[in-house]
Amino acid sequence: MNKGDVLFIWLWRNKKNFYVATLSSALRFEGKIVFTVASSSIASLLLPEGRTTHSKFKIPIPTLEHFVCNITKGSELSDLMKLANLIIWDEAQLAHKYCFEALDRTLKDIMRKKNKSNSVFGGKVVVFGRDFRQILLVIPRGNRYDIVHATINSSYLWDHF
Repeated sequence: MNKGDVLFIWLWRNKKNFYVATLSSALRFEGKIVFTVASSSIASLLLPEGRTTHSKFKIPIPTLEHFVCNITKGSELSDLMKLANLIIWDEAQLAHKYCFEALDRTLKDIMRKKNKSNSVFGGKVVVFGRDFRQILLVIPRGNRYDIVHATINSSYLWDHF
């Protein structure tokens, strides 16, 4: 994997947690920093050192189109994100595309000095888990168009997967 790669992984339900645990443990054994997050709190409990994306990345609720994460430059979390080698985001199909875009803008801003290019997610390797065809988002009072256009497939980030 190269810096800035975004992986889109479909794994069988009973094997996914094994692969995530193995990958994160192997990298942590080498002294690397891995964020394991999930879109739902139940899924985050199954991950090694897992947290929800909103709590780890300070994604605002509700997330609107041009929002960024509530991470200030120079904070401990900002410094930790600069050092991170891998981000594993489980149950990614349950998050609105604005959550991904907010994280993308935040990581680009944090990594701007270190990373001269304007690469996706600040040049961090990101692994998204789960099948996006399995379940769609719940958009209150949303019609089919609203639901389909809220998924990551409709984001500008999709071209980099």
